[in-house]
Amino acid sequence: MKQLIRTLLKPLAPYIRRLIGDHPVPLEQMPDSPMLFRMYRDYLLTGHSRVPGGWMYGKEYYPDYITVGGNSLAIQRVALEYCKGKGIDVGASFWPLKGATPVDIASGAGVANRIEDIPAESQNFVFSSHCLEHIAEWETAIDEWIGKLKKGGTLFLYLPHPECKLWHRSNPLMADLHAWTPTPAIIAKALTKRNMKIVARDDGPDHFFSFYVCARKR
Repeated sequence: MKQLIRTLLKPLAPYIRRLIGDHPVPLEQMPDSPMLFRMYRDYLLTGHSRVPGGWMYGKEYYPDYITVGGNSLAIQRVALEYCKGKGIDVGASFWPLKGATPVDIASGAGVANRIEDIPAESQNFVFSSHCLEHIAEWETAIDEWIGKLKKGGTLFLYLPHPECKLWHRSNPLMADLHAWTPTPAIIAKALTKRNMKIVARDDGPDHFFSFYVCARKR
């Protein structure tokens, strides 16, 4: 009899759980959910339109692959041409540059490492992808990163392109996430002012709507 009752009530189980307050957990709130799940509702609430394979914003199409994290993977092949030896990836999240020690204050294995604990002049390279735009005191951050480099060490910065409206601060979704809008000229000038030699740059935008500047410590 008990088994019969269970069978009869099984189709009603979801409704019963809702009546007693046991609501299903939204996908974006599940542990280790993909970033796309966590951002989906926010995109819809801030003027973005869902289309097959991506989003429309400001009458421009942006594919899903730029909204799910892993930005560093788009520039890894190029970055590894300059980032050799011992180095760190600042803001690595779940996708650290191959061979680099991840450093991150929010997510991924890098949360176990603090930039303050990296000895001065100890690194052959410092790599950072889509991180500096989140830091209001970005020039102070650059000074700190350069301070971790040995003489002749490399700083490789990969950043969102200012023409990408999806990542621009004018986008309501990014207003609280991005502290400022980097440009290739601003970054190159800031590094040159700090006696860094620009050895490579691509003003973009590339296929990931980004640009990079690579400099060497004199």
